[in-house]
Amino acid sequence: MIPLLTTFAFTVLVLLIIGLAALILVRQPHRPHASSDSEVVITGTCGDTMSLRFSVAMGRIAGTSFKSTGCAYSFSCLQVAADAARGRTPLQVLDIDADFIARKVGHLPQDHQHCAKLALTTLHAAVDRYMQGRVKSESFSDPQESGLT
Repeated sequence: MIPLLTTFAFTVLVLLIIGLAALILVRQPHRPHASSDSEVVITGTCGDTMSLRFSVAMGRIAGTSFKSTGCAYSFSCLQVAADAARGRTPLQVLDIDADFIARKVGHLPQDHQHCAKLALTTLHAAVDRYMQGRVKSESFSDPQESGLT
């Protein structure tokens, strides 16, 4: 009887440790990096908030960093979106859709499909912000050409 109780207690302890580790992982930024060319924070109607940063090198997304405050499905969807963006051009990222994210996550319950859509919205908003900033910097790179002098 004692070995059975000991095994049960050990199993419960291991599950608690795994659960706490997962909770800490979900709450911390994933792959933080110092510089970013775009950063957005979006809160969905479900109350989950996703933040995504990326840097661009040689015309391609070189690094991503993200944080999700919400359920594990939100975290997984944002992780898939960030991973899919790396190595692509910003315009290629716009070809990613919510179905792609949901498929890559694996079993995404019907009542959490909105997590894939929120991750997609966050990813596309980061690309839009990057593109807008790029257009502004290219448009006004020469003060004489822009009429600002």
